[in-house]
Amino acid sequence: MKRLRVLISSHEFSPERGSECSEGWNICTRMAAIHDVTVLCASGPPFSPTAYKDALERFHRENPGIPGLTVECVAQPPDAIRYARINRQFYDTSDGVGSRTLFFRGLNAWHRAAYQTALRLGTSNFDVAHQLTPISFRRPGYLWRLDLPFFWGPIGGMYKVPSAFARWGGFRTWLFERLRAADIDWHLHLSPTFQAAARRAAVVWTITDDERRQIDRVAGPKSVPMIDTAAQVRGIPRTYNGDRALRVCWSGRPAVIKALPLLLNAMAQLEQPHRVSVDVLGGGGSETARWQALARELRLDNITWHGRLPYHAALAKMNEADVFVHTSFREAASNVVPEALGSGLPVVCHDVCGMAVAVDASCGIKVPFVSPAHSIRGFRDALERLLANPGLVRELSVGALKRAAHLSWDAKVAEMAETYDRYVGTPHLV
Repeated sequence: MKRLRVLISSHEFSPERGSECSEGWNICTRMAAIHDVTVLCASGPPFSPTAYKDALERFHRENPGIPGLTVECVAQPPDAIRYARINRQFYDTSDGVGSRTLFFRGLNAWHRAAYQTALRLGTSNFDVAHQLTPISFRRPGYLWRLDLPFFWGPIGGMYKVPSAFARWGGFRTWLFERLRAADIDWHLHLSPTFQAAARRAAVVWTITDDERRQIDRVAGPKSVPMIDTAAQVRGIPRTYNGDRALRVCWSGRPAVIKALPLLLNAMAQLEQPHRVSVDVLGGGGSETARWQALARELRLDNITWHGRLPYHAALAKMNEADVFVHTSFREAASNVVPEALGSGLPVVCHDVCGMAVAVDASCGIKVPFVSPAHSIRGFRDALERLLANPGLVRELSVGALKRAAHLSWDAKVAEMAETYDRYVGTPHLV
């Protein structure tokens, strides 16, 4: 394979953080072993505008440089900082987003700045361009305007929450999900930027089959399935004999869509709730306070609330568990699920979104996504099944490690690199 010159826009890019920062870091650093990579990344998120740059400086003080990798940190422009300040003043930003409208306006301002940086670097110095993170289909950036083969993804965010779950979160959640559904439809059918980027792309990697169909309806058959996360095998098979409490780990930001109350209610319905203990990773803000109040109301005294932990501390705590429960009902694939698989943890999750792709019967238990009441019963039944069959924990743990190896970053990067190579030198739209 010819060594290409690849320009990647990855707003989130840090060696010290998980989620989309981990996606940007793992893909770009591994791609540098195959192609020469220049990354356009933010200096930090708008609420902490130098965090990513500071993390990169710490990394390079302690580690040698990465051959083939050049990082161009693009500072958050004044508009992005201003939108972030307004967002923090009037909205709850404990989940890192707050008002989606303000968040995406700020992100779009950064994309414009990144595009200007790309023009300064010169199109002639690159063979391909790739819009990597964030994964949301709403803001494809502007690298598609360059006179280069353009690649986009993996992307997600097109999934609409069913009314039963939207109503379960209360009026504000119901209203938000209805407005979000309308916003999805507008972008899919009327947004000129989305339409142009999708049609201009040589390949669009999509997380779910539904998103693949949406892209193909807009731009023809050019989408390829690929979840946005990957796994690193770092654990060993779990052993559980039933003589002690089953240790469950749950991790997520404090948001309604993370749906921790589904697990809390499921635990309350167990025949012997004391046989399960839960470590909750992540938290803060009003939503966590509501979750803790619910736990007290349900008389659950076997939950430890750890709050938000540094990335590696969270992985260490996860490694102490027997099983990982993921109750979220609206996200792409969630980095925490492959991380759990790589730690050798069986995963109990909803059979929806990217989780449905990442988890199969060999490594976890999937709960049908029908209604909140159905989910509570499903998570309860999954826990009861593991309690009644302790050997199943090890069986699924072995499967988790095998599944993690299949979902590796190296496999994902190799597929992307080979796809770039196929399109270099072919005609492309401008």
